[in-house]
Amino acid sequence: MSDLNTQEIADFFKALGEFNRLSLVYKLCDCSTPQNSMCLCDCCNVDPSVASRHLKVLAQAGIVKLEKKGRERTYSLDRKNVASVLRELADQIEMSNESK
Repeated sequence: MSDLNTQEIADFFKALGEFNRLSLVYKLCDCSTPQNSMCLCDCCNVDPSVASRHLKVLAQAGIVKLEKKGRERTYSLDRKNVASVLRELADQIEMSNESK
């Protein structure tokens, strides 16, 4: 695994490591359509502007997708990417265990 890939995975987990951001991810797991920060801010009891800042971090880490429609911004969980990163780490853990 390259240092760049390791840094990307570290950034991914750093984004998930904050309570409110993880709460937003859990909320988005239950959503079948993209949501705006006003709808999502209730899950972690923060202002919409704070939720927007957290969602920006999650988007930069590839955890959520941002869609812009005029002035409205909506967010959805990037299920494929999140599952891929988690699966890659789980596979690496399992392979390391099998070689011993």
